[in-house]
Amino acid sequence: MAERFRVGIVGSVSSYTLHYGQALTQMPDVEFGGLAHLGRDPKYIRDALKLPWLGKYPQTLDEYAERFGCQLYEQPEELIDDGELDAVCICTEDYLHQHHALRAIAKGVHCFLPKPFAKSRREAEAVFDAANERGVVAVGSLPHRFRAASVIARQAIDEGAIGRPVSGHFSIAHHITLGGWKSDPAMASGPEYEIGFYVFDLMRMLMKSEPVTVMGYGTNLDHRGIPYIDNGKCMVQCENGALASVDLVLSMHQHFPAARGFYVVGDEGALTIEKDPDTGQDAVTLYTPDGIERRAIPDWNAVQRELGAWIDLCREGGDPSAWQSEGLRTLELISAYVQAYQCCGAVTVTPESTEEEE
Repeated sequence: MAERFRVGIVGSVSSYTLHYGQALTQMPDVEFGGLAHLGRDPKYIRDALKLPWLGKYPQTLDEYAERFGCQLYEQPEELIDDGELDAVCICTEDYLHQHHALRAIAKGVHCFLPKPFAKSRREAEAVFDAANERGVVAVGSLPHRFRAASVIARQAIDEGAIGRPVSGHFSIAHHITLGGWKSDPAMASGPEYEIGFYVFDLMRMLMKSEPVTVMGYGTNLDHRGIPYIDNGKCMVQCENGALASVDLVLSMHQHFPAARGFYVVGDEGALTIEKDPDTGQDAVTLYTPDGIERRAIPDWNAVQRELGAWIDLCREGGDPSAWQSEGLRTLELISAYVQAYQCCGAVTVTPESTEEEE
């Protein structure tokens, strides 16, 4: 039996405070070591977590401690020292991710940062470089890399089932998360990073060629009086010439499946997610000259799977550089999209930076 790995959470105002708290209590050989709430006011916490999809979770610190059987602390240092932690998940307001990650790293503690784990490549590199130098593992969340549908789709592409990807479309439909600190652009990274991260990273995962030119539009069409876009379109040309598009449909107030999904077209076929008429369940569906093939999507907990992969790296002294690099490249792509719609021009993406084309 593996030695128990103790993980704490810093920050009480993110949905990931709840998701990770639940996941950590259900993972074998992992102990949830406690929550540092940073002295946030109960109303502030309630407003931050007042979202329809979080209704099943506790909404106060006392309820949280009772549900997940953990100790409560005010400051991270108290949590780390008293809880004898191996690692922490940083679930603060976005703008404090780097600050608290660096504090934990300085104490020799591994760090996991939910998306949006940074607002720029430079900000993320400061955390990753500090962790690598200290000999601890710090990574940013890449949710789709651990979701069953995305994993099965990538496996099919790796097998050559549709040939070389030449075109793809990736869309997310979600209403903007507002209220509390989420409405403050000084605290929140904004919807391009918070919500868009899912599809921008999925696009990189499935197209299998890095973006080199990015164009896009971003505008506010439905949410008056807030400094965020609520609709966006991005066009990407990849290094191998393939084309991809990303839609951010963030003015939705109702369920609309057609605005949420993806497809990838290869030179020998195509794939998407569709219902299997025999089972009624979603399946990765491949269209090729030989006909239609449906691949079942396993039922696993993606949050536990991702946290488990990070914990394995921590325990085994693994190299996080590949994980870190994937996160940095997706951040760079999102930053290029933001530049593109702000400048109304094409932006070239390079391995080191983004710069507006003349």
